Amino acid sequence: MDTKATLVAAWFGTAWTALVFATVFFIYSSTPKVVTWQTQDFRLYAALPQRGFETVDNITHSDGRAKIVENFFQGYKSLLANYSGTFIKVADKYGLDYRLLPAIAMQESNGAKKVIKDSKNPFGWGIYGSLVVKFTSWEEAIERVGRSLKEDYLNQGLTTPQTIMTKYNPPSLTKGNIWAKGVSSFMEQLR
Repeated sequence: MDTKATLVAAWFGTAWTALVFATVFFIYSSTPKVVTWQTQDFRLYAALPQRGFETVDNITHSDGRAKIVENFFQGYKSLLANYSGTFIKVADKYGLDYRLLPAIAMQESNGAKKVIKDSKNPFGWGIYGSLVVKFTSWEEAIERVGRSLKEDYLNQGLTTPQTIMTKYNPPSLTKGNIWAKGVSSFMEQLR
């Protein structure tokens, strides 16, 4: 038998097999099936409570600013996320924008990642060359810098990052206001 004849025979064999299979499948799928009813041992809505319940329309609200600050610092993997409540408490105590202290901490120390050893000073507060202001805790740093911002800046009319910069970080004035731009950018992220 030559190759052509073998090929034609194989084609017809395959076509015949496919036709038989399709016919059997068609007959099987179009034949009605009888399904017997079985009872199930379950109760509809069994997961609902046995007793009635009452609906209460009291809505409680809470201050979400601490969570915003916490999420902000967590996004930068900063240990200051653990002190978000302190940032809010100090901001409220001294009438500061709650975003100001976290933004300054990010600008000055990348959220306390780059601080002078044992200083607990994420704000770069009182650091002039070898003169370094150190705090005993992160809470003390937040409290003291918050109080100083109120007394020495806000009470003097320095209320925006641009005006605060003139006293907090004067060298930035000659560098394109980079400090104020950085603080403003971090404050915007905290919205």
